[in-house]
Amino acid sequence: MKQSEPTINFNSPYLLRSIVNKVCRVNVLSKKRNREIVNARMIYSKILRDRKYSYVDIGMSLLKNHASVIHYCKSVNWLLKYDNNLQIKYEKCLELFSCKDEEIQNLSKPELIIMVKKLENTNKLLSLEVSRLSID
Repeated sequence: MKQSEPTINFNSPYLLRSIVNKVCRVNVLSKKRNREIVNARMIYSKILRDRKYSYVDIGMSLLKNHASVIHYCKSVNWLLKYDNNLQIKYEKCLELFSCKDEEIQNLSKPELIIMVKKLENTNKLLSLEVSRLSID
């Protein structure tokens, strides 16, 4: 019997955590409670909750209690109305996480490898161009 190829979940909480950390320039797993980190946790929680993840699952992925996640989800909607900076970060995280290119999710592993190699080559060319421009 032939084994099926493993599926790649582009919408995993781990991917979202990485996206939120980069967009917000924080570590959502940090024990600190400053505004930037809490806002990042709120963004993370809202996106996962909107995708029907349970409070417990979101809390476990943040190393927090489910009650903290409930608080984040209740607070974030109000904050998004009045904090433009938070709204921009939320929309950016949502855009990156939503994976607008749904056809990527339907690609086989060999097709994904080819796509990655093409992107690596494009990245090298762009790096060379940046180097050339910085020399000029």
